[in-house]
Amino acid sequence: MSVKVSVIVPVYNAEKTIQKCIDGLLAQTCGDYEAIFVDDGSTDDSEQLLNKICKKNKNFYLISQNNAGAAAARNVGIDKAKGEYICFVDADDEISPNYIKKMLEIAAETKADVVCAKYINSKSAQFEHLSDGIMKLNSDEAVNALLRMNIVNGPVAKLYRRSMIGDARMPDYRVAEDLYFNYEVFKKARLVVANDSVLYNYVVRPGSLSTGRFSVERMQSLEAVEKIDAREKSNASMARVFMEAYFICESILLAHSERKYANEYKKVCGVLIKGRKKIIKDKQATKRQKLVARLLAFGPKIAVNVMTAKNRLRN
Repeated sequence: MSVKVSVIVPVYNAEKTIQKCIDGLLAQTCGDYEAIFVDDGSTDDSEQLLNKICKKNKNFYLISQNNAGAAAARNVGIDKAKGEYICFVDADDEISPNYIKKMLEIAAETKADVVCAKYINSKSAQFEHLSDGIMKLNSDEAVNALLRMNIVNGPVAKLYRRSMIGDARMPDYRVAEDLYFNYEVFKKARLVVANDSVLYNYVVRPGSLSTGRFSVERMQSLEAVEKIDAREKSNASMARVFMEAYFICESILLAHSERKYANEYKKVCGVLIKGRKKIIKDKQATKRQKLVARLLAFGPKIAVNVMTAKNRLRN
């Protein structure tokens, strides 16, 4: 049986957090969808909980696999999806009741291959904000926006035409697999539409790779953007490499781990030194990027300390 949208939810030890995700799916104002839960070798009772939920809901399905990471789980979901469109939801996040309906409306009105909405981190149950504001981007513009970080690289809060995904899959990374996947899809897309609606509540998880200070796996994000830069050879891709190196440098220094991770620290410092003058000359570089580049003239530690203090004052 065909459905309009396949919602793919990778699950790992989410027994205590997944209920809000399930409640959001059950509350959707558009019923023409399937929810595919891919249990990635959970060691808690996630699988048992999902088995019960799926038995009660005919459009909910559970796939179980040995632990292989979120990227592999999402790829399995893509392979099994029946929908004309695909979207991803993380197991401990929340979606608004109008999530699928709004994204489908925009896709139908614009004939977009990818629809992007906004997401926030909110403790409020009423985080939804609907808007008709859109920005239409062709493939080159969408790739540029992705690399300039004007479109966030996460897979959530996006609706993809399944035929446009084709054989694109997420690489075997623990970090930045979503960036590379979006890059591959955006390169093929005829039209990407960014909508101003807030439809997704992203829950920041303590201890995740995106919030932790540093782990060697974090270097995969630099590898991903360097692969993209090797293909693009553009100011935008070079700027993304520069900023990814800075983010890693920042996490190492804030953890006071430059000696423990001497090789990684040396690598990212080399990237920063090589790229800083290009960033200063780049007319499309943001004020933040140019400030980082100028501060690096005084050394990585000074740059990180100033930027960290600036962020604290802003918050």
